[in-house]
Amino acid sequence: MQSKDGYGKLAQHLEETLKVHLFDQNFAIESIIKTLVQMRLVHSKVRALFTFIGPPNCGKRYLAELLVTADPHIEQLKAFQMDQYNDTFNAEQLSASSIENDVTEFVAKNPNAILLFEDIDKADTQVQLSLYTLFSDSEKSSVDFSHVIVIMTTTRLSSLLGRQDLLELFKNDPLQAHTFLMERLGQEEIIISGVKEKVFDKKLLSLLNECTLIPFNRLSLTALIKIGAQSLHGMSQNFIKESGVEIEYTNIDVLISLLTLSLAPYLNARHIRKKLPEVVFNRIYEILKDRNDVTKIRYKVAKKAAIFVKEALKDQPLLLKKISKQHESIELEWSIRVVKGVAECTIKNAFFRKEKLHVSSEDALRISEITFDAIAGQQRVKAELMEVLTLLKEPNRLQQFDMLPPKGMILYGPSGMGKKLLAHAFANAADMPFTVVRDADLFDAAKIHKAYAQAYSAAPSIVLLEDIDVQGLVGGVIATMSIQPLVDEIDAITQSYDAPIFTIVTIGESSPIPEQLVQTGRIDIRIEVPKLDMEARRFFIEEILKKPHDARIDIEKVVRYISGMGGDELKRIGQEAALFAARKGLKEITEEILLEQINIIKYGNKLESKQIRDIETSMAKTAYHEAGHAVLSYILCPHIKIEQVTVAPRSDGPWVCLLP
Repeated sequence: MQSKDGYGKLAQHLEETLKVHLFDQNFAIESIIKTLVQMRLVHSKVRALFTFIGPPNCGKRYLAELLVTADPHIEQLKAFQMDQYNDTFNAEQLSASSIENDVTEFVAKNPNAILLFEDIDKADTQVQLSLYTLFSDSEKSSVDFSHVIVIMTTTRLSSLLGRQDLLELFKNDPLQAHTFLMERLGQEEIIISGVKEKVFDKKLLSLLNECTLIPFNRLSLTALIKIGAQSLHGMSQNFIKESGVEIEYTNIDVLISLLTLSLAPYLNARHIRKKLPEVVFNRIYEILKDRNDVTKIRYKVAKKAAIFVKEALKDQPLLLKKISKQHESIELEWSIRVVKGVAECTIKNAFFRKEKLHVSSEDALRISEITFDAIAGQQRVKAELMEVLTLLKEPNRLQQFDMLPPKGMILYGPSGMGKKLLAHAFANAADMPFTVVRDADLFDAAKIHKAYAQAYSAAPSIVLLEDIDVQGLVGGVIATMSIQPLVDEIDAITQSYDAPIFTIVTIGESSPIPEQLVQTGRIDIRIEVPKLDMEARRFFIEEILKKPHDARIDIEKVVRYISGMGGDELKRIGQEAALFAARKGLKEITEEILLEQINIIKYGNKLESKQIRDIETSMAKTAYHEAGHAVLSYILCPHIKIEQVTVAPRSDGPWVCLLP
């Protein structure tokens, strides 16, 4: 057995070696080394058992590979892709003993090994139970696992790990952080064939609860640039050795930064390791394919490109937002010349370019470009929204009352009054990315869960659920959205001051606000979005009158006529009026045309006299009836102006129009 001092030196060497090759994961490395040291003093079925939790491409597998090369006690690595042990993908491989046979056969031949189970959450629960049986101290096994390190990885809850409060908890109280994440893993669900099931088997969870949970960070841009440098260095040495052509890099830090950024939006470790050297060697191929007199290749960066990358890297969060959320890529402008056997490849310039084609799903996170200034009227609502925004941007206002940021707000009111636009403007003012759940997706609990998972990954962020009172067909029956999946997600939010998850719900005036949503600790803020005020209505009419129109149109009169109408209806007025004028061969829109289109949209088309029996008697009765309405309104409601009284019947009635 190795001496205590000898193992201590080995552990120190192991930690230093891992930190040289794996970037941004010091806490994970230190936790692993600490556990390996502690497990020497504990009798256990396996040498060590870890759960690696973190986002994709952050170094979970790479760390396992590094352990093999750095730890002299480890001779082999065997990786199992757990999505292959799922009946969705491979029914034959999913026998009860399949995974057990694969593992025991390998360990019998390689007793000093690492077993890596990637994406353990994707395995069938029966397979998960088999792993519990293999590695639990309470279960007997025919194979000796005492020199085996078991690593299970998952990307579940990885979005939570970006939160500063959780990272601090791991450092200050790792046991509480471990307990918190294990409880959340136990709550994770998946929908299979319409049935909601737990992601993790209970017994496997109990095993994971006893092992060491290792959190991995999302790699920073600085770390990704280092990975690019590491990859380029290795391939450059191989090329020089095989070709005999010398490669020289001047201003290499700036060069690597530019090359890395040019791979956006796919800025992850795996893509950079593979593609960055290709960018460099594509230039070499262009040079060497037509000539054999080149003995040296020199890579340079012009001053203009160097200034660009220096400015871009000053604000890395802003840079990443431009790349990932605003779909901007970084393009490099190259020049190549060969002089006396020396080829110079120079990055002359670098600049942002809006991607012409980008893959973006409807439910992807996005950045709002709508501002409050672009929305006419609703000044009271805007003022209230700005007050809510202040709570998110100035958390000290809440801290003095020992309160966490609110979890969300409900915008309610008549349809077409700007609730969705106001929500988008709120996201813009908050400078927070948002994702939208609407229409059929409101009936899909998995889509709602995915929206919140995305929000966690980009926190602080917003989840916008539009028109939750919408009706849809569920199992052939007209139904409304089930509130419970949304309630579950809101209850699961652990709110923080630096990275809040904020929910915005919009709902129509005629639908009651679900009581479950507004219970204490859920959505505490409700803001009514009323009918459009005079300012907003005037804005729409002025937009309509940008088309050719009769200068004698009384704008104030028209504004009074459109009281109670929503934005979509007001846009229709302009379209219908212009189409009517065009059909009749007129050169401009008149007031008469505008008012008629307003009446059609509000009350329907005029009924032809042939559609009414005994037209004269009917109109006489109507005249008396509507006159009575008008007199009563004048006496009882003198503050309401009667804009028009008509006996001309319309398909949607009424005949008296009362306007404020």
